[in-house]
Amino acid sequence: MKAKNVARTALELLAMGAGAVVCTMCGKDTVNPEEAGQGPLPPSRADTLYVTGVEYPAGYDWVKDQEYGTVSCRIFLEKEGRRIVEVPVGYSYETASDPDMHRCVKGHLYTDYSSDTETVIKKDGAVLFRYPGREMISDFLVSEDNDVYTLGQPRSGSGGFAFRKNGQALVEEVSGNAVSGIKEEDGHIYLLYKTVDGEGRKGYCLYDNGGITPISGVSANEDILHAVISGGKPVYAVSQAGSSTPLSGYIFRDGNRYAIETGDYGIPVYCRILDGGSGLFLSGVCRDIVSGEHTYAVWNAEGKLMYSFSPGAVPYYSFADGGNVYDFFASESIFDEMSCYRNGQLLYSYGRNQTVYGNSPAAVCRGGLYFIFSDRTGQRVPYMAAENKIKSYGFNGFFSGVSAW
Repeated sequence: MKAKNVARTALELLAMGAGAVVCTMCGKDTVNPEEAGQGPLPPSRADTLYVTGVEYPAGYDWVKDQEYGTVSCRIFLEKEGRRIVEVPVGYSYETASDPDMHRCVKGHLYTDYSSDTETVIKKDGAVLFRYPGREMISDFLVSEDNDVYTLGQPRSGSGGFAFRKNGQALVEEVSGNAVSGIKEEDGHIYLLYKTVDGEGRKGYCLYDNGGITPISGVSANEDILHAVISGGKPVYAVSQAGSSTPLSGYIFRDGNRYAIETGDYGIPVYCRILDGGSGLFLSGVCRDIVSGEHTYAVWNAEGKLMYSFSPGAVPYYSFADGGNVYDFFASESIFDEMSCYRNGQLLYSYGRNQTVYGNSPAAVCRGGLYFIFSDRTGQRVPYMAAENKIKSYGFNGFFSGVSAW
C-alpha cells in the first residue's frame, strides 16, 4: 500500500515490530501514555480512558456463537483498566452481545435491545425507557441534561428513520435518512437529515431544538453525503452529477462553497466530515468514471487535498483528533498487516492476522493513541495498544470500543 502526500509523494513504509506481552489479569494492564515514553502529561488533557468488551465462558467458541442469546456471557465497562460495570447478556436480560448494541457514553454503559415488539434502552443494566417498534440504533447522545437522544432505523429494513428523545419521537420519516450525527452545542440539539416524498423528490432539513428548517441551495442533481454541525451551523459535503457526465463536489461551510480537489480520482461516492475538535477534515472515496477504481483521500475544510492512498486501499476506520487524522487499514495482501497512518504517513504496525470488533476501536486519551483489536486465528486473543506498546488480555472474548471522557 502506498500513500501519496501532497508535500511528500513517496511514503517509506518502515515495518515496526508488534510483539505482544501476555497479561494474565484481564483489564489490569492498560498502558499510560506517560509510561510509553511521552513524558509528563499536559494538565489540560485530563481525559479518562474507558473500554467496553464482551466476555464469554472459558472454552466457548464465541465466533460461531451457536448458543447466541442463551450462553452465559457479559458486557463489561472498564475505567482506566478497572472493571466498573458488568451486565449479563441474554433474552431474559434484554441485552445482546452485538458490538453495535452497546456503547460507553460519559463513563456509563448504555445498551439497546430489540424484542419482537419494542426497543429497550438501559444504563448500566437498569431500564431507562422502552418504546414500541424494533429499531437498530445508529447514533446515540446523552445531553448535558442527561436526556437520551437516539437515531434508529427499522430492523425490518423498510427504510426511514426515527429521531427520539427518551423514546419519544421528535422526527419520523418513512423514507430518507440522517446525513449527520446527533450534535449538542450551546444547549441546542441538532440533526440534519434527508427526506424523500411519494414522488421521489428529495429535500434536506435541519432539526434545531424542535424547530425544523429546510436546507436551501441543494439542487436536484446534488446529494449531501455527510454533514456535521459546527458553531451552530451545518457543514456538509455535496456530490454533484450533471445530466450526463459526473462532475465533482464541494464542501459547504459558512455560506461558502469550497470545491473538493478530486483531480484524476473521479467523483466522490462516499464522504465523512471528521471533527477533530479544533478543526474539520473531509475523508472520502472517489470513483474514476473510466476505470472504476476507487481512491481514498483526505481534504482540509477548504477542499484542498492533503493526502491520498493507492487505488483500492480504503481504511475500515478513520477519525480526527485536534489537527491529526488517523486511518486504520487491515491489508489483504500477503503481508496482512494491521496498520495505522497519521496524516497519510505510517505511524504503527500492529502485526499480522488481526481483526477488529466494534465501531469505535481507537481513541486519543491524554495525547496518546489507544487501539483495540483481536487475533484472527487461534484463540482470538484480545489486544490493546497504547501508542506502539501492545498487550494481550487473558479473557475469552473481545474488546468492543474505546473512548475518552
